[in-house]
This record gives sequence, C-alpha cells and structure tokens, in this order.
Amino acid sequence: MLTHVFPFLDPARITTQVSDHLRSLATDCAALGENTAFVTDRLRTAPVLDRYAPVITPLGLRLAGQVTHHPLLGSRRILTSQVWFADPEGHWVRTLSRFYRLGRPAGLDDGDPSQGRSPSATNGNGPDDWPEYGDCSGDADR
Repeated sequence: MLTHVFPFLDPARITTQVSDHLRSLATDCAALGENTAFVTDRLRTAPVLDRYAPVITPLGLRLAGQVTHHPLLGSRRILTSQVWFADPEGHWVRTLSRFYRLGRPAGLDDGDPSQGRSPSATNGNGPDDWPEYGDCSGDADR
C-alpha cells in the first residue's frame, strides 16, 4: 500500500496545521494568479534562506539551507517544506508553510565546485548532513 511507503498520504495524518497550511497556500495561489504585488508585503517579515540548494524528496522539491529570522526555528540550517512557487528572478519562494526571501545559492562565493547543485549530488553534503524532516505532514518549516 502507498501509505506504508509514503505515510504522509494517510488521511489519519491530516492535522489542523496541515489544513491551515493548505488553505493559506490556496489563498496565495489565487492571489499570485491575479497580481504578485502582495508578495512585497509578505517578504517584509519572511525569513531569509541563504546557501540554499534544491533537494528532491518523496514529499517533493524542498530547499536545504541556512535560515535567518525564522519565526519558529530561529537561525540555523533547515530543510523546508515543499516548494510550490518560485520567483523567476530568484528573489523568493513559497513553500507549503510560508514565503522565504532567497539569499545566495549553495556553492556560489565559497569555492564549492557543486555550484548550487543539490546536496545529495555533492560529496560530504548529502542528505545525512541536513536536519531530519521530523513529521511527514509537510510542516518541517512550519
């Protein structure tokens, strides 16, 4: 069964928090379809994700990086929830949980030959070096 391999698919794991995140994401999705001007207001208080790299997981595309000023996690290395929207100019992303302002991609400015590739594609920077995704409900970065 799919839920044995992907426990987050089990309806029993749906929480109020997951429902709230999905409602917020749907509202932002509709707003992005109309006009992106509201993003400027959201970015004023959004955490910054620096030295980030895309990571493909069974839950989808996520970003690993150094966050600053996260309202729940503070400043540390994180693995975001799933990325749903990204600014074509690379200034921000919208994950399941929130907007992030983007800093520098991983590998740029530090001599890392990966030049922004996924941590799983580089030596010594694999998924084992990043924080665990504690709950499969999609709220890693709440």
